[in-house]
Amino acid sequence: MRKKHLFRQYVPALAMLLILTVVFAAGSPQFLTVRNLSNILMQTAPMCILAIGLTFVVLCGHLDLSGGAVIAMVSVISGVLLKANVPVPAVFLLAILLGAGIGFLNGFCVALLGMSSFILTIATQIMVRGGAMAISGGRTLYGLPEAFLLPGMGTLFRIPVPVLLLLILFPVMELVLRRTVFGYQVIAVGEDRRGAQMAGVNSPLVQIECFTLAGVFYALAGIILTGQLGAVVASCGEGMEMTALSCIAIGGISLSGGRGNLVGTFLGCLIIGFLGSGINMLNLSPYYTNVIRGMVIFGALLMEAGRILLQKHREGEYDV
Repeated sequence: MRKKHLFRQYVPALAMLLILTVVFAAGSPQFLTVRNLSNILMQTAPMCILAIGLTFVVLCGHLDLSGGAVIAMVSVISGVLLKANVPVPAVFLLAILLGAGIGFLNGFCVALLGMSSFILTIATQIMVRGGAMAISGGRTLYGLPEAFLLPGMGTLFRIPVPVLLLLILFPVMELVLRRTVFGYQVIAVGEDRRGAQMAGVNSPLVQIECFTLAGVFYALAGIILTGQLGAVVASCGEGMEMTALSCIAIGGISLSGGRGNLVGTFLGCLIIGFLGSGINMLNLSPYYTNVIRGMVIFGALLMEAGRILLQKHREGEYDV
């Protein structure tokens, strides 16, 4: 029964993905080639990895709008450390710790101080983005070591490293969500925070862990994006958290928490990636990209709302 319910959850996203595939494949024979599909995954990898972390925050009942700013700060701080001749492995570690630290502070303020996650993370976004611009002076930093660029531009077994990371991280984190105590606690806290606390779940700790985990994924996305750009750009990642949130919504994940999984997030990421690639291949004006993306998001949300209303109607019939 649960598997049937999960499949129904994916129906809007799967239908949207199928429609886009048919339309774009009909318009360009190059759309469904292995090379183009690989390029889509490569280009959307930082956003997809950000979306993995953000999914955990959303599932536990919160929002985090600081992801793009954390990406920028990680990029800038990494550049500063590299220019100071800090070894690349140490820079990777410090970048991850920086993301985790920002996430921890967000989680602490939300879970223990009772701050609104929406307002708090907007403030975090402004501060962190401003800090990145101040540290870099708004300048682009080139000449990064080749070893630091590998997560963004390298290949392993002829597969781009960002794509390989996606293919590993999505299923691994889906297993964490579905098969571990932590995953069950995340869903429980998102469904009913007070009820989960009464059942013995340390609700504040779970929320802090979700924000901290998200920060780790934001930092990883920052490392990959910096590698893809081949330079430190303080404005990188701007608006990426909203795109990731769109992917989550398209994937059928409840933005109020407690329902959804990473399969839905992955489908949402594919839809956004297909949109960008298809629009380019059909030579449509880039100015229409956001319009079409908004229409797709609205369509997916409309289908999801219809599914929820139908489910409530059936439950009402069963109750009678």
